[in-house]
Amino acid sequence: MDFNLPRHDFAVSRGHTYSFVHIGAAENKPSLLLLHGWPSHIDDWIYQIRRFQSKGYGLVVPDILGYGSSSRPSETSEYRLKPLSQDIAEVLDHVGVRQVVGVGHDWGATILSRFAIYHPDCLRAAVFLGIGLSSPGTAFDLDAINEMTKRATGTEMLGYISYIARDASSQRMMEQNARSVMSILFADDPKTWNAHFHPLEGFKTFIEEGRSQKIGAWYPPKLRRLHLETFSREGGYLGPAQYYKMLDQNLSVGDELDFKGANMALPSLLIVPDEPASSKQMQVQMLQTWWPGLKVVTTKSGHWVHLEKRDETNAAIDGFVQES
Repeated sequence: MDFNLPRHDFAVSRGHTYSFVHIGAAENKPSLLLLHGWPSHIDDWIYQIRRFQSKGYGLVVPDILGYGSSSRPSETSEYRLKPLSQDIAEVLDHVGVRQVVGVGHDWGATILSRFAIYHPDCLRAAVFLGIGLSSPGTAFDLDAINEMTKRATGTEMLGYISYIARDASSQRMMEQNARSVMSILFADDPKTWNAHFHPLEGFKTFIEEGRSQKIGAWYPPKLRRLHLETFSREGGYLGPAQYYKMLDQNLSVGDELDFKGANMALPSLLIVPDEPASSKQMQVQMLQTWWPGLKVVTTKSGHWVHLEKRDETNAAIDGFVQES
């Protein structure tokens, strides 16, 4: 697989520079906007870039703010979803792409969902990978979620967020032990998240002890090396940590109040792991409350559907785009 991707840089109006890949579309072919999640970067889209490039699709693939070669501001408010959406609109305008099919994974899915409310004319359709999203203006209560899931399942669901957003040493420790972080996030067995990622202290203990476990073969050595180059450097987790701080502080909620109760009419697709079934049901229901026409495709995979089941995911996106 050729990883030699054509990179460009563009400074948006609020002063941040975005690094991105742009590949022009063949005649009468749509363009895809690919937005990665946490902790990821452009290169993790390689299987989608090469597949859809070969079919004549246009592609716009940025390192989202704080990641890779894009700017890494330290102020948490710079990561609010409304200005991030404006940044993306300016990048699209810069490359002359008027409208895209948005594809977002993890935090990229969250950004895409807000891009849809702030810049609906830029989207033809939306594809969400791995997670469903709460509706605009929904307040986030980390402690309440952890307490509720602890009572229901015996362990907290978002213990990792508590560590990333609230522990002053988490950024430095994740950078120093980036290999440990990678071995959790890209684990061969996604069930290990129940021990090392979700519970309070689980993520902190694993990485601060420098532990490791088997990584999935679907995340090959080349991507592992590029991942470590990106995240083990000083400041590698500076930007990525700000997203969880912004979420914990509810900094985007005020911007979204005018969109409370929104119902999106755009064609939409959610590709989500089928296990655990309770999580899948929750993700689907959460997104269907405000994307009522949502189409759902399930995969037998963990969180990284576009890497673990890349052929299935690519085929589902391609079929959805053609139908839409």
